[in-house]
Amino acid sequence: MQVINVISRKQLCKQLGISRSTIKRWIKNRSFPEPLKASGREPLFDLNEVETWFSKNGGSK
Repeated sequence: MQVINVISRKQLCKQLGISRSTIKRWIKNRSFPEPLKASGREPLFDLNEVETWFSKNGGSK
């Protein structure tokens, strides 16, 4: 069984000090990882994909 580490959009915004709109813009314009398909009302992101994106794009959490 595969274990996936996830982070909610709300947690991500709080940790990074950004808005929901910023995440949406990053997804559209900067190839930020899409939320998991079955994540429901509060989008969930694969934490490993998010960390990889930041390492490739020069950012840090």
